[in-house]
Amino acid sequence: TEYKNVSILKKAGWIKTKSVKDITNLDNYLVVESDIIFVDINGVGLSLFDDQGLGLASALTKKYPHKTIVIYSAETTGDRFHEALRQVDYCLPKNADAYQFSNLIENLLKPS
Repeated sequence: TEYKNVSILKKAGWIKTKSVKDITNLDNYLVVESDIIFVDINGVGLSLFDDQGLGLASALTKKYPHKTIVIYSAETTGDRFHEALRQVDYCLPKNADAYQFSNLIENLLKPS
């Protein structure tokens, strides 16, 4: 699956950018090879977690604490107290433009 922001990021030079419809295994090679993982709240992690992307993001932060996990979503309602929202490195609205995604990536990759 190719999402609009992913194709824009690729055109902007982020050549190691991949879009994945879902992760069904936390040891998936795409997860293992990634430095930054964007996780949608809905429609992913369906086979692994009842709370879908929130559960997936939470599990990824626990299994791979050295990776940067970003939750993004168009949802304006839902469980605002879910632990995943406090565990991930950043949250971004799904309707954020490509510049916001790119700027976030640049800031996350800067040395601390």
